[in-house]
Amino acid sequence: MLDLFTASSVVIQSEPVGPARQWLQVLAAVLSVGALWWRARAPVAVFAFECVHGAVMWFLLHDYRPWVGLIVALYTVAALRPLVVSAAAYAAACARSLLSAFDSFRVEPSPGARAGEFVVTALMFALIYAAAWTAGSVVRRHRRRVAQLERERRVARAEAVALERRRIAAELHDVVSHSVTVMVLQAAGAARISASDPERTREALLHIQQAGQQAMAELRRLLAVMRAESGPAADGEPGPQPRLDDIEVLLTSMRCAGLTVTMSVSGSARPLDPSIELAAYRTVQESLTNTLKHVGRRACATVHFGWQERVLLLRVDDDGTGRDPGASAAGLSTGNGLASLAERLERVGGRLVAGPRPEGGFRVSATLPVAQRGDLVAASGDGGAPAVG
Repeated sequence: MLDLFTASSVVIQSEPVGPARQWLQVLAAVLSVGALWWRARAPVAVFAFECVHGAVMWFLLHDYRPWVGLIVALYTVAALRPLVVSAAAYAAACARSLLSAFDSFRVEPSPGARAGEFVVTALMFALIYAAAWTAGSVVRRHRRRVAQLERERRVARAEAVALERRRIAAELHDVVSHSVTVMVLQAAGAARISASDPERTREALLHIQQAGQQAMAELRRLLAVMRAESGPAADGEPGPQPRLDDIEVLLTSMRCAGLTVTMSVSGSARPLDPSIELAAYRTVQESLTNTLKHVGRRACATVHFGWQERVLLLRVDDDGTGRDPGASAAGLSTGNGLASLAERLERVGGRLVAGPRPEGGFRVSATLPVAQRGDLVAASGDGGAPAVG
């Protein structure tokens, strides 16, 4: 189509011309169209060439007006270059169109007709160039918007990937850290008493086996959840998440590892969202595991559940005594457990505070939201709140 428009500007003449002049016009049209091949790589340079080319051809051939190439070049500049550059290009195109308007002084006999023809011709080209410039500017804004959306999409995807990695890391830490700590301490104790007390050694080995089985079960659950998020799971539904009903089992495993743990409850248990219930379980698990790691098997810990109308106050204290260097598991610490736990609680609307107690030892306090009446439909058939203790 561009060739046809350019050819029309060559063929339509106001008066007969010789063969040499016609060939010069054809050559000029070929140069104008050929230069557009590089317009995407160097739009400003191609536009400048079209302006100079048109001016030179006007001086050599007054009846030849190569305007199609200039329009396409102006559109390209407006589409690919900033607004300031494209506005300057539009002004240059309008200035170049004045050469065509000056032809009215050669054609029209009267001064009034010449002035009118000059104004009409100048306005006509100004409007044509304005249409090309506007179309290019719209394309430029659209491309810029698309690029911005693509950048935002990449940033959002990177943030989502980072968040998912942190979530998976926290889950793996919660699953592995507790079980490995229990197994290490049980193995250390079994090694010390293997010769003197075979019965207790067998019990310790049994607890190690149970801790390993529990870790494998939770890892299978985690992998099943991850597969379900990316597609249909290949091995059935994921296993149930730990609940507050499983707290007693957790405390039993800690006692078997040598930790003295007591639990108290105040207030009436209320419904909890499954994610909040899991966060409460992980809080107790991480706190007691840290006591085993950093204080030792002979430490004493207390777990308290304080049920209030709108929140659950969860507190885990240890006395800071009972260090057992021969059975220490502090080397298993990653240093990220409490930080990951705080992030988990924040995601469900809770808050974590951890630090040393004035009287000695360490305290972990968690505040978790409790569902109000009518806010939560219990997943179980009886609709009751999970029982603790």
